Amino acid sequence: MTANELRNYFNNTFGIDNPWPKTFEVDAETYGNCCQAAFDWYISNYLYNMIPGIGYKINLTIGQNKGLMLKNIELILSNKVVVK
Repeated sequence: MTANELRNYFNNTFGIDNPWPKTFEVDAETYGNCCQAAFDWYISNYLYNMIPGIGYKINLTIGQNKGLMLKNIELILSNKVVVK
């Protein structure tokens, strides 16, 4: 699932009338897509410091369980292995 698909899922599932969860378990592909979306957002909005010869320095928010925060929900990487 992409980060936009996950955002839409949250909006459609919880909306404004239901309480949103504090954490949400996602698979590795979704977690990676959300990490990349966060990186892309910081870079495209110029919210970084350039370190010459190294790259970009950004500030990400990490939750209490060491998961990436998306829409104020901490994404928890699932331990489940999916075999295709």
